Amino acid sequence: MKTYSAIKAEIAKLEKQAQALRKTEVAGVIAKIKEAIAAYALTAADLGLGRGAKAARTAAAKPSKKTSTTTGVAKYRDPKTGKTWTGRGKPPAWIAGVKNRDAYLIDGQRADTANETPSKPSAKATRKARAAASTPRKTKNTQTKGKARVGRKPGPAPVKTPAVQIESGAASE
Repeated sequence: MKTYSAIKAEIAKLEKQAQALRKTEVAGVIAKIKEAIAAYALTAADLGLGRGAKAARTAAAKPSKKTSTTTGVAKYRDPKTGKTWTGRGKPPAWIAGVKNRDAYLIDGQRADTANETPSKPSAKATRKARAAASTPRKTKNTQTKGKARVGRKPGPAPVKTPAVQIESGAASE
């Protein structure tokens, strides 16, 4: 059986052999690449090497993302500092506690908001409004003579036909 030190020595010997083989193979590969470059008149840019090559590779590898960082049109202005706010997001401290913000509207905004037509309610809001306006639902009868009736509507009262009346004794009364 081999010892640990014998195996380590064998590994070192094999690594040296691997390095020597790699050097000879790399030399052959480089020679083939140089021939192909000369035959096809390739440049470093064609191969994706040199300046800007990293940016070109990453641009080709990744699809471009469209990130929208547009800012909205200012709707409110602080008269003291002149700072503006679009009306979207968290309100700044100078307008946060104000209930009627009309005094802070930028000129031209008041006329625009006065002439606006009310927006069409969403389909969800319309359904909710219809449901609220409709007649209230009857509650489900969950118990009938000790038997649970889950999720069933109560049916009409049974009709007493003459045959039923005879059987029950109701006809003799």
